[in-house]
Amino acid sequence: MPIGHKAAAWILIVAAVGVGIYFGNPAIALLGGLFVRLVIGVNPVSNSTTLSKLSLQTAIVLLGFTLGVDRLIGVSAEYGVTVGIYVIGTLALGGLLFHLLGCNRQEGGLLSAGTAICGGTAIATLSPITGAQPRETAVAMALVFLLNAVALFSFPYIGQALNLSQEVFGAWVALAVHDTSSVVATAAIYGDEAAEVAATVKLGRTLWLIPVVFAASVFFRPAGTTARARLPVPGFVLMFISAAIVSSLIEFPVMVTQALGGLSKALLVVALALIGLEINRETLRELSLRSVFFGVGLWLLVAPGALLLVLYL
Repeated sequence: MPIGHKAAAWILIVAAVGVGIYFGNPAIALLGGLFVRLVIGVNPVSNSTTLSKLSLQTAIVLLGFTLGVDRLIGVSAEYGVTVGIYVIGTLALGGLLFHLLGCNRQEGGLLSAGTAICGGTAIATLSPITGAQPRETAVAMALVFLLNAVALFSFPYIGQALNLSQEVFGAWVALAVHDTSSVVATAAIYGDEAAEVAATVKLGRTLWLIPVVFAASVFFRPAGTTARARLPVPGFVLMFISAAIVSSLIEFPVMVTQALGGLSKALLVVALALIGLEINRETLRELSLRSVFFGVGLWLLVAPGALLLVLYL
């Protein structure tokens, strides 16, 4: 990697993060990461995948300190049935759609699970169980990421156009956007209450990965595959819940709560910048037209449906 390119990449990514934090807009950091990787063609952060995951999970845990356990339980209970209907309905619709389009079985399964549950996390967890090849996993990951980016830039404007409340917008985003990072980032652009609701509902949706892993190990594992289902234990979800409990037991000064909320937003911006660095030109070239039709088509069907569920169920 040329030293000049690497230095320029560092300057741009730090600038994007700084501007994103200043304006409280993770989308700016995401654009900066994408520009550095796709235009300059380098990733100056060698362990960006690990750091983005750590930044995201820490941001979510810190967000828990701004909530009370009563709020956490109330939101989870209110939207529990809605989440269940969305997950099961999306998986069923995805199964029907990839059969109609004649998509690759592994890609269809990964994209369906990613859309229904938790994007890249579901894809990475289910990939060895379904016997997916590295190319198929990469294609599913890339497509989910691109749809996350579309949601990040478009959903806040849609919410404003429809005059959605903070709570409704947060719940809709928690269902309709794939990855946790993009869910919280998109909701944070709309408002603090939207981000709190989105994080709570999305983490409840993530827990659906546990039964889906078991179902996939029975129905989707190709003949002769010896991969075993690994039960996903999302530790940061437990830490998020613990943080909410602590915030209910201990009354933090307003200054401390605001500082934790600000740090959470800053880490979220950092996570989005690092995620932007992970998409390269080679991965984008792997996208097949049929996979794009399937992934985009499924999302365009379930995203409006998610809003109707939140509004009327």
